[in-house]
Amino acid sequence: MHAINLKRTAFCVILLLVLITAILPLIGTARAKEEVIALQPLIDKTPRGKVLHLGSGTYSGPVTIDKPLTLKMENGKIVNESEQPALTLKSGGITLDGLTVVHSYQNAAVPAVLVGSSGNKLHSLTVETLGSGIHLRAAHNNVLTDNIIVGEKMRNRDPATVLRGNGIDLFESDDNTIRGNTIDLMQDGIYVESGKSLIVQENKVSRSRYGFHFMFTEDLLLSSNNGLMNVTGAMVMSVSNAKIRNNHFRKQNSNVHSQGLLLYDVNQSIIERNEVQGNRVGLFIQQSRDNQLTHNQVTSNFIGLQMLDSNDNRLSANTFLSNVVPAQSVNSPDNNVDGNYWDDAQVLDLIGSGFSDLPYEINPFFLKVTGTVPAFQLLFHSPGLPFLEELFHTGTEDWLKDMSPLLKPVEAPARDGITANYKIAALSVLLLAISLYSIYRYGGSKP
Repeated sequence: MHAINLKRTAFCVILLLVLITAILPLIGTARAKEEVIALQPLIDKTPRGKVLHLGSGTYSGPVTIDKPLTLKMENGKIVNESEQPALTLKSGGITLDGLTVVHSYQNAAVPAVLVGSSGNKLHSLTVETLGSGIHLRAAHNNVLTDNIIVGEKMRNRDPATVLRGNGIDLFESDDNTIRGNTIDLMQDGIYVESGKSLIVQENKVSRSRYGFHFMFTEDLLLSSNNGLMNVTGAMVMSVSNAKIRNNHFRKQNSNVHSQGLLLYDVNQSIIERNEVQGNRVGLFIQQSRDNQLTHNQVTSNFIGLQMLDSNDNRLSANTFLSNVVPAQSVNSPDNNVDGNYWDDAQVLDLIGSGFSDLPYEINPFFLKVTGTVPAFQLLFHSPGLPFLEELFHTGTEDWLKDMSPLLKPVEAPARDGITANYKIAALSVLLLAISLYSIYRYGGSKP
């Protein structure tokens, strides 16, 4: 009997533990829901021009801010599951600093933060979104700095086909500054349409469709940005008076349409000192005129340069190094191409000027053939293609030519390569030292 009672007691204890284990998460969930704080009443109570500090905790959106104030947060977050933006700014003079926004409504047209006013500052926001990140609509003179915007995981899907919103999206918004932001897993990292006098500087975009996408924009400064593993690093379309300099576009090669820097209908712009490395196509230029492309490093791409239907551009002091195909061009004869380095060029310098006396000619044969019969793209880089190109080596006056190619690259190769050489040299010295020590230590020993 005593043994039976012990078994019953043990059974009851185990059953009680199971019930407690099952109930505790429900209690925790209930408490979590109880602890969500409505943010809109706190905004409404804050006087104009004052600072509202949000402590740790969970705050609920959506929220509309229609007066100038500063909203700061420490160790908390704003959650929003509604079809409205988590935060909507309708007044100028608003500062958002250090907020974490979790926007769970899955619609690419609905942003986590909507800015419909001018003269605001958005700093150090962390936005996790199933829709879009930050939208500016007819919003001028705003400053967006050091924000982090992360979209939905792709789950083994092609970023070119996933329906997601843009990280930072501007429409008809002028004189804005976008600096130091980090964007991952969005449709376009930074998208701008119909804007003027825009500064986009020191931003990082990865694993998105277009890292940087500009349309119908004037007076753009795109400087010191980094695009990595997107479908296209930067697409610049119907833009004039732009300055595109010191950017790094690397490893845009996962898609048949991938490019590092794509210029379409770009006019009177300066493209200089950019590093375009490891992309399917490094520089893609189409229907663009009156641009200056200088001191760019185009390295280790499948195709270094593709130029189509573009004229009156100047290309000088650029380096084309370690590309599978350095350049392709068609219908682009009237460009000033001079003094670039092509690592496959046959050079002859009779007077020691550092420039070759033999021009570098870019054969349009492949692009013309595939333009007529796209299926011939299967022959790309086949062993017989150079032979066919030589057979059609006529009418070169309409080819894109570098009349004085450089004998040496304009600048040293990428720093990673230099570092690797130093490591190899150091390892060689170390092995030599070990060998000499072994000879000295054991070489004189008698058997």
